Amino acid sequence: MSTTSELRPVTGLRRRMIADLQLDGMSRRTQEMYVRAVLQLAEHYHKSPDKITEEELRDYFLHIKNVKKWSRAGMTIALCGIKLI
Repeated sequence: MSTTSELRPVTGLRRRMIADLQLDGMSRRTQEMYVRAVLQLAEHYHKSPDKITEEELRDYFLHIKNVKKWSRAGMTIALCGIKLI
């Protein structure tokens, strides 16, 4: 994983997500991008991603689209990563 994620404690949820991505045959780069997307979501709400509600997800995607101005491709990567949790 990237240097940033190596500095963070590896949670059971992250470990499981990485294992699932490996089993699906995802490249290391894809794994990094999906894990980063989930990490950014968790940091946005300051809580574990598995505790985030559907309404919070909707608000988050509106935020990254309208405020952060993410591209459609960036949003798709985030959506794919977040679907795994």
